[in-house]
Amino acid sequence: MEPALTGRVATAVEIRGQRFLHPPEFVRSLAEAVRSRGGRIVEGADVTALEHGPGAVCVVRRSGERDRHDAVVVATGAVLSALTAPFGVRQPVQAGRGYSFSVPAERMPAGPLYFPHQRVACTPLGDRLRVAGMMEFRRPGDALDPRRITAVADAVRPFLDGVDLDDRRDEWVGSRPCTADGLPLIGPTAAPGVFVAGGHGMWGIALGPVTGQLLAQSVVKGEVPPELAPFDPLR
Repeated sequence: MEPALTGRVATAVEIRGQRFLHPPEFVRSLAEAVRSRGGRIVEGADVTALEHGPGAVCVVRRSGERDRHDAVVVATGAVLSALTAPFGVRQPVQAGRGYSFSVPAERMPAGPLYFPHQRVACTPLGDRLRVAGMMEFRRPGDALDPRRITAVADAVRPFLDGVDLDDRRDEWVGSRPCTADGLPLIGPTAAPGVFVAGGHGMWGIALGPVTGQLLAQSVVKGEVPPELAPFDPLR
């Protein structure tokens, strides 16, 4: 069995053929790929509204700047509804907030560990172990609750050997975008040129690439793939 586990773990299921990644490195590599293909990434742009007009969609920033585009994909996570409600998207998206932190490990696990009863996942990221758990429904901008971090650490403390759960770094709360029916919102809205990609809950990293691939057909060709029918943003 995995050496990073204590004797309190009597039974485990090994799932082979799985993969995991380092999310920040993955996103950075995506940005580099976009730039290498001639794309432009604008960082720190606080978008307050979208304005739909003849043949174009205008992106309005808080600074007053306005950018005109042929098409816009709204993928703003847990605050998606603020920009998409005017275009017929009625499904509410709320923040299912998860807590995580990184800790040192004497024996780094060979792969991710998941404790189903505790609902905590531990993933090797670089030279530290990332511990994540919890589902808290609050506003996306609310402050991190330290009690949640402590609860996640205490939940797995009996089961991890050589892991210092008190030497925590990078404590963080992230807002998972959750829909009422559990299905993401992917596809065109009621306004031509305005598209939605969001509401993936805890599966954004896994489902993001295929979402982009399928949505590109709608944006470029004007065709909605049949695979996207259950995820219609106007449902």
